[in-house]
Amino acid sequence: MATRVAVPDCVPRTGDEPAREACKTISEVLRKDLLFEEMTIVSDNLYKMLPPLKPDAPNFEDWKSVGAQVLVITKADVTAGVLNLELRLHHVASGDSMLARRFSNKADNPRYLAHQAADEILALANIRGVARSKIAFVSDRDQVKGKVAKEIYIMDYDGANPRRVTVNRSINMLPAWSPDGKAIAYISYRTGMPELFTAWIYEGRNTMFAAGRSGKVYAHSFSPDSKRMAYAFSPAAGKGSGDMDIWVANSDGTQPQRLTETAASDTAPTWSPTGREIAFTRSLSIGAPQIYVMDSEGLNQRRVSTIGTYNDGPAWNPAKEFTEIAYTSRLEGHFEVAVVDLTNGQTRQITQGRGNCEAPTWSPNGRHLAFCCENRGRWQIAVTDRMGRDVEILPSGPGDNKYPDWGPAATQ
Repeated sequence: MATRVAVPDCVPRTGDEPAREACKTISEVLRKDLLFEEMTIVSDNLYKMLPPLKPDAPNFEDWKSVGAQVLVITKADVTAGVLNLELRLHHVASGDSMLARRFSNKADNPRYLAHQAADEILALANIRGVARSKIAFVSDRDQVKGKVAKEIYIMDYDGANPRRVTVNRSINMLPAWSPDGKAIAYISYRTGMPELFTAWIYEGRNTMFAAGRSGKVYAHSFSPDSKRMAYAFSPAAGKGSGDMDIWVANSDGTQPQRLTETAASDTAPTWSPTGREIAFTRSLSIGAPQIYVMDSEGLNQRRVSTIGTYNDGPAWNPAKEFTEIAYTSRLEGHFEVAVVDLTNGQTRQITQGRGNCEAPTWSPNGRHLAFCCENRGRWQIAVTDRMGRDVEILPSGPGDNKYPDWGPAATQ
């Protein structure tokens, strides 16, 4: 990660004005993607005085002079509405080629090709890039006066290109990506009570979760293989205690199985990356929830949160090398994002001094967290690394933006 990488401006085909405009975006986005994963980028101020780059015959002595160890070369052209991007990496000391790729996409989406190039570069550093991942979230930006409405949206991982998924002018909450990236499950009040729906976002269809028709569903998550759904469920009157318990069913709601059955209220399940365990919130008394973990069959239930009287909304880090759970915790009068390390029981505070922050979600490589924070009466989506350094508010658009869920890498 300490390797010094030079990323000079993308070179357009001579006289190709569309490619020239695309190159500006590609250069900017590619650098930001690499910096996001903490790669060391040579400042462009160091090589502004160098002779113009000859992409097909670079002078490696020039790049040695500014301390670059890896040189990233990008070239672009636009033909018949298609943007073509050529990516090459060279080891500066030897001049040897490290990578050569060519990508194509619609000319109006140069950002995607930049993200694709970034993920290819990061793979050389054994980092699973998230540049093409997306974040689902809830926003009230399109509600009309006198009518409360919250819709599900998705955006690029860096806050660009937000677009709406649901259009039912009701209250839609708690989006949860399927790990295969094909669908988003969410709670909707479109019928007047909370029900679980799945939006197959690239097919343009919605399905109702069958197991939720006999009661109330609230909070849910897909298993790592996308085949099962864990969810909190309260049966209708006369069919149970009315308390929320954790259930598991097939992802379409068939073959439901109850995992918890206590006088407490159990909700907000999240799967471990192996699928062998589930973390959840248990409230033994009103206003004092805590984080628990159990086997995926409901056995071996134990509390893992030790700090704070209010801990809710666990999110299990999907990277197997990090055995940790993020959650919302009330600390010193505010809601903050915290992380508990399950290997040693230690807890670290991620946010502080930013108002209320809640609803953490991990990036697909487990190296970053997204969450929402309230500042001056408005909720916005923020991201940071897993240790809480360099919190950044995303430009996700107007309105209150809450309940982020970070989708898998390389979605469409």
